[in-house]
Amino acid sequence: MKLARSGDALAQQKIGHIYMLGDDGVPKNSQNALLWLEKATVSIGFSEEIFNFVADQLELSINLSSSQAPFAWKCLLLAANAGHTRARWLMAQAISQFSPQTNQISETPITALAFAQMSEKNWSDAGGLESFLTLAHRYLEELADLSSFNEQASAKKLLAQCLQDGRLGTLDVDRSKKIIASLATQSNDIGLSSLLSLGFSFNQGIDASLVPALKMHLPSLLSNKKHQQEHLPIYWAGWQQLQNADALEIAAELGHVPAQLAMGLRLAKLDTTVDEVIGNDKNDSTAAEAKTNSGNARLKRAVYWLKLAANHGEREAWYALGLINRMPQYSGYSAEDSDTYFDKAADLGHPQAQYRKGAALWRKRAQLSEEVEGLQASYWVWHASQQGVTEAQELLSKIMESHSNPKANDWHQLASAVAQAMTENSHRFTGEILLMCHRVLVANQLNLSKAELLLADIAAIQHEHGAVVDIRAELPRSTPRLILIETLEQRKALMMASKAFANAELSNSLDEGNLRQRRYRLEKLMEMVQIK
Repeated sequence: MKLARSGDALAQQKIGHIYMLGDDGVPKNSQNALLWLEKATVSIGFSEEIFNFVADQLELSINLSSSQAPFAWKCLLLAANAGHTRARWLMAQAISQFSPQTNQISETPITALAFAQMSEKNWSDAGGLESFLTLAHRYLEELADLSSFNEQASAKKLLAQCLQDGRLGTLDVDRSKKIIASLATQSNDIGLSSLLSLGFSFNQGIDASLVPALKMHLPSLLSNKKHQQEHLPIYWAGWQQLQNADALEIAAELGHVPAQLAMGLRLAKLDTTVDEVIGNDKNDSTAAEAKTNSGNARLKRAVYWLKLAANHGEREAWYALGLINRMPQYSGYSAEDSDTYFDKAADLGHPQAQYRKGAALWRKRAQLSEEVEGLQASYWVWHASQQGVTEAQELLSKIMESHSNPKANDWHQLASAVAQAMTENSHRFTGEILLMCHRVLVANQLNLSKAELLLADIAAIQHEHGAVVDIRAELPRSTPRLILIETLEQRKALMMASKAFANAELSNSLDEGNLRQRRYRLEKLMEMVQIK
């Protein structure tokens, strides 16, 4: 130390070695090591021995000062130019974590703190950051192909990450995925992390090319006594791709809702589509019908998992609970609970549940206090039919009338003439006559009778799934009708009519008078468009 302080370059170099490696009574101190090595270079220059030593021993995780970082970088640069493998690896890691947009060293997957203090001037003096991006990419490519390099797998992984987001100036997502997929087949931590880093979707599952890697890593994960949340995608994929029941149970225990649903369906031995079990396509799922060989113990366990999934909004789980509660062999048999579960599934959009609810309401229509008989039933049956339930489409034809062809309906000739006249001479139709025009257009689209045309509350006639025509307030002996809205023209006619009536009400000009006055306006309209 005395010699080093007096300016002896060899002593300064030796002190640098002692601090970098540690010695008896002297703990490691990389910052002090670089300080003395830099002093040595002032006298003897950047010798190969010094920059190779720094390249061999430097760790990116240490936090260097703004004066030490440029020296360490220059050592790495000289060593890398001389072909030093580890120097190239450190340079590639540091540059790949540097963001040109923010001039910041990112924190993942490595900290690269050693060069966090490098200023823009430091980078410019060293050769410019842009040139280092190209250099780092070249080094990564070489190291990824170098079989003798101990950290070849890590180099491949970093190369794939750089190709994924283009941080080194080259974007190649397909190649990145291929590299990660090849790494995933290694039976080590890098293989496992590579499999996880692919970020495969829970719903879509993993690519078939990754199944070999999945088969390799799944057994070791299943054998662990403590299952980690971060491995959940692999457990779920183990069920999706390999039908491994242990993986499914672990995924369910880790709280994955589709796994809880699949677990419940499996224990209850419900026949479902594959998509229902793995949660891939809930919109096109078919109804689950219960097998009769499910034991009570298994059903209780199934209910446990299904309730967990149902409480997270899984409509398939509510529907399955409805089925189980109607199984004779289930000790908790309850038709009332079953209906409740079906109702919840229907509210969440389950097609078969909607059909069941609609059909039940249709059977009980005489017992319900509805203004229009069958209105509630038609709503749920219509929703089920919209999702392709054949039985719902058949039942809907019994509940609601279909008049989707205006040419075959009443009032077609008059409606056509009115529509043409409104297009050509819209100024001719004002006030009550305009409202009568809209009544005629709606009457043609829905095939209304003359009394319904004149008396129906046009502004309130449209519902989500159909039209409710009820004129019993004026004609008590008339029968309400439910008419299915099937075409865009029907909805357009109803929308335009509602808008016209709303505007008339806002302007306080909504006074269509009594039945006789409305009949008179209808006849006047027919004269105006020359229709008898």
